[in-house]
Parts: sequence; C-alpha cells; structure tokens
Amino acid sequence: MSHVLSLYDDVDELCAVYNPSATPAIRKMVAARKASAAATIMVYGVYNAGKSTLINALLGAEQAQVADTPETDKIQGYRWGDFEILDTPGIDAPQAHEQVTREQLYGADVVIFVVNPLGVVEEEATLSALLELVARNKQIFLVLNRKNPLEPLEAERIKDQLRERIQQMAQARGLPPVLQAIPILEVNARSALKGKLEHKGNLLQNSGFPKFESELNHFFASIEQRQIVAGVATDLSGFLSETLTLLDQQRDQASSARIDAFYAQIARREIDLRTLLKASVQAKAAGVAKGAMMAMHQDAEGAQAKIDGLIRRANEQVCGELDDELKRLALDAAQLLEEMLDQVRVQHPDMPSTGALNIPGASAGEPAGATDSAVDMSLLEAGVRQAGGALKTEHVVTVMKLGKEWLPTLFKGIGPITMGKVAEQVVGKVLPAIGVVYQVGKLIYTAFAGDPEQQRLEEQARQEQQERERRDQAIKSLGDDIAWEFSRALTEVVEANIKSNFALVNDKLKALRGSLSQTERKLSEDRELLVQCQVTLDTYV
Repeated sequence: MSHVLSLYDDVDELCAVYNPSATPAIRKMVAARKASAAATIMVYGVYNAGKSTLINALLGAEQAQVADTPETDKIQGYRWGDFEILDTPGIDAPQAHEQVTREQLYGADVVIFVVNPLGVVEEEATLSALLELVARNKQIFLVLNRKNPLEPLEAERIKDQLRERIQQMAQARGLPPVLQAIPILEVNARSALKGKLEHKGNLLQNSGFPKFESELNHFFASIEQRQIVAGVATDLSGFLSETLTLLDQQRDQASSARIDAFYAQIARREIDLRTLLKASVQAKAAGVAKGAMMAMHQDAEGAQAKIDGLIRRANEQVCGELDDELKRLALDAAQLLEEMLDQVRVQHPDMPSTGALNIPGASAGEPAGATDSAVDMSLLEAGVRQAGGALKTEHVVTVMKLGKEWLPTLFKGIGPITMGKVAEQVVGKVLPAIGVVYQVGKLIYTAFAGDPEQQRLEEQARQEQQERERRDQAIKSLGDDIAWEFSRALTEVVEANIKSNFALVNDKLKALRGSLSQTERKLSEDRELLVQCQVTLDTYV
C-alpha cells in the first residue's frame, strides 16, 4: 500500500494543476490510507541484542534510541511502510517493564526475536518466550543479529545447535515438532543501517537484510491485503485517466500527441516486460530450490554439482526469454513508428520530409527556431527504415544492432560474460553450506549403549526423528537461500538491462520534444510523468 500511495505523491502537484476539482477528494483518501497501519510488528529480545539497531535498519533512519540499559517502560511505535513496529523494553527487563511488554505481545501480528548468535543456545528466556508464542500459533521470526562476519560453515553449525536446543525445550513442554514454524534468519543490522544511510548497495546486500525484509513483506502479502491495494490502485489509476484527458484538452497539435501516444505504448511495454521477467525469475528460483532440496535429500555428496547445473541452466533460460522479448519489442516499436508517421503525414500533408527544426544536438548549420507543428520526419523515417532492415536479417541473435539513430543500438540482451558472472555469484554464495547440511542429522547410537533395550530403542527413535527434522529444516533453509540469491542476482542484472534499454528510447523521445513549442513540450513532459505513474499503478490491479 505504501508504494502505491508514494507513486501518487510523486504526481500530486501535477494532478492539482490539470484536475483541480477532483484532487482534494483523492488527497483525502490517500491521507486516510496513510494514517491506518495494516499490521503491527513487535521486536523482542534482551537489551544488548541489537533490537533498536534492527528497527533503525528497517526504517532506514536512526529513530529508535540505542541504549545498553532500558530508559523507559513504554513501548515505542514507529511506522514502517504499511506497518507499525513496536520496540519493547526487553525480555530481561525489570518486572514492571516486562509486564508492559507482555500486555501487547500477544496482540502483535508478528514478533521478531533478535538474538546474538554467539551464546543464543543458552538464552533460555528468549527461547522460552519464543516457544510460548509458537504454541499460540503466532507468526515469529528468529533473527541472528551478528556483529562480526560468520563463516558459512560456522553459521550453519550455530543454526543446527539452536534448532537442537529448541527441539529439546519443545519436547519438555510437550509440543509437537516446531522447527517449520520458526524461520531463522541471519543479518548484520548495523551494516544494513550503514548501507542504507550511505547508499552502499553491496554493504546492504552482504548484511543479509534484504532477504529478511522480503520475508516480512511476503508474510503480510495476504490475499485480502492485495485486494485492498488493488482497489486503491484502481481508484488512483482512474483518477489519472481523467487527469490525462483534461491535460489533452489543452493541446492543439496532433503531431505532439502522436509522440506521447508512442511513449505511452513503450512505457506499458516496459512495465509488461518487467512483470513478465520477474515472474519468470521467481518461477525459475522456485524450481532451482525444489531441485536443490531433492538433490540434497537423495545424494548429499553429489548435490553441489547438480545444484550448480540447475542454477546455470535456469540463468540461461531467463536471459534467453529476455532476448526473445526484446526482439519482439523492437519489431513492435518499428511498427508503432510506422503508424505514428502515417498519422503525422495525414495531419500535415504539405510538410516536407526535412525542415528547419530546433532539435537538441542539431548541427550549427541548421536554421534556428521551431514551427509549432514540427516533428523531425527524416529522423523518424530513418529509424523505421533502419529498424525494419536490420530485423529482416538472419543474424539477430542476442544483441540487436539496429543502426545509429532511433531503435538502432537499443534493446540489447544480456551477454554471456554477464550471465556467467551471475551464476558464479549465486553458486559461490550458497554452495559452501552444503557440507554442513550433509553432516546434520548423522545418528549417534553410542549414547544409549547402557540403557535397557526398550528404552534405548524408544530414545533412539526419538533422536532419529529430531535429527531428521533438523536436517529437513536445514535443507529447506538452504533451498530458500539458493532461491533468494538466484532471484536477487538475476533480477538485478535483468532490471539493469531493461532500465538501460528503455532509457535510450526515452532519450530519443526527449530529443523529439525539442522540436515542439515550449507550451507543447511542457504538456508532453507532464503527460509522461502521469503515464509513468499510471502504468506502474496498473501492475497492482
């Protein structure tokens, strides 16, 4: 919801200019949506576990006060997108403080337990409170907030020891297997906050925080919430359609309207391409995760090679889909240009194919000044000819070379070198942990050697079941990590490719606007911003 509302905020002032009578009602609706939190998230843990730092990392600002001792017995609330985050005094707070925390603990939609990975196995109070909430079917996240980097093998060993301790405490409470209800995530909240404040993307990625935020958002993305967001997006999109109609009524040149119609088509194709590729990446990531888990269950020793192959094949498939879509887009863009030229010729039958145009970058020899209806016909016609000619050849593979002026040089695919780097990045990040997963769940029989036979068999069966549960959970966790890293790395390179391709198209459109009058150019630029907002809103419908 917060993203939908922020999209509108970006064009609110423009809407007030072109649609002043309807804007106040929309502003009132947006303000009401912003004021209501969709859910509450409680952050829980001991004093020095890093609760406030984690909250600040979520907020991207230093709002929660960091202290080694409790300074208040009140629960502090902070707005994070659609949700309210509650900062608590702490599990080991004095009795009065703890009572305040408990009063709201059971009412929170999600509880995040923040612990220091070194010594977490001994945190009886934390794990006890965690299991109490699991017994109440509360959604929880167990976050290991590391202050120093942990080697992958060491991190997996700590998680396995933690799962074993949770199993022991759950058994003592008479609870059924609980590990599936307790996702364990590893982050460095301090690095995440620094990465956000200083705009250091690599530092943020290496902190593990983006995956944690994604897990939170995924939990809250219920069907009901999506329907509510879709309804708001529909209302805002309809309002923008009305605003665009009012803007268009102020125009007196059909030729500039054709340019804007072309832009609107391209903008929607860009959104469609992003949506298609995002769905493809997510589907491939789920397939890789499923295949990886099967490989680890069936043949842990040979799993690494199989997972490596899964990642590389899925990577190539997504990049191939992107190339195919870019080829179709170039063909469609050429057709749209032809249609635009035909429409402009109808509006201006006496217009010469070359004229005195005020186009940015034009040579000094060209006469200055622009006619109100001028569009560079030679530029557009050259683009259509070059695009059509290149696309008829049989040598368009992954990089489309379409000439020098318009569609030419646009819509390039992802090359094999970049594809290889993405695969290496994912493989190198997640596969070292396979060795630990293989070791988890090895059965130990010697501990029961002195017990009576029946007791020994029962205890052995219980331990086998618990070790199998830990191994299954470790494999699932690693599968999720593989899916996340694959999706993150590939989405990043695909997004960069799409952004680069369409930025070139938009640059060319801006150059064409240079031939318009000042009034028409302003209307065209404002229309572009409104269309950008509308097509993005439509992805939520």
